[in-house]
Amino acid sequence: MKIQQKLALVCCVAALAAAPAFFIAAHAADNSTQADSSAKPKKRTVKVDINSASSAELQTLKGIDEAAADKIIQNRPYASITQLVSKAGLTKAAYNDIKDEVDAKKPADNSSSKSNKNKGNNTNKNKGNTNKGKRR
Repeated sequence: MKIQQKLALVCCVAALAAAPAFFIAAHAADNSTQADSSAKPKKRTVKVDINSASSAELQTLKGIDEAAADKIIQNRPYASITQLVSKAGLTKAAYNDIKDEVDAKKPADNSSSKSNKNKGNNTNKNKGNTNKGKRR
């Protein structure tokens, strides 16, 4: 009987010794959950460009599913992000949810490459004209 009493006493002491550690760990986990739920969502450091983002990138925005992302892509280019409502059909509520996370950068301007081609053509025409004017 004495062995059983000693064993019970050891179990009780072990349980009492472990209890504070258990409650501290449980309390810490509880606090971190509360802190996470009260914290504001982190804002993006880089805005999503609606004129060049992929469907997957657009779907990372709140309220943008695959269908909305595809509609945004189909209606490009956008001069400003406000056109997401008029061109892509986003609701004002959805727009308000993402307006701080998106940007409408100007599409790449190809006119400079066209003007270079034209300059090349004009240069060739001028060279051709100068050759025609020479007598042989």
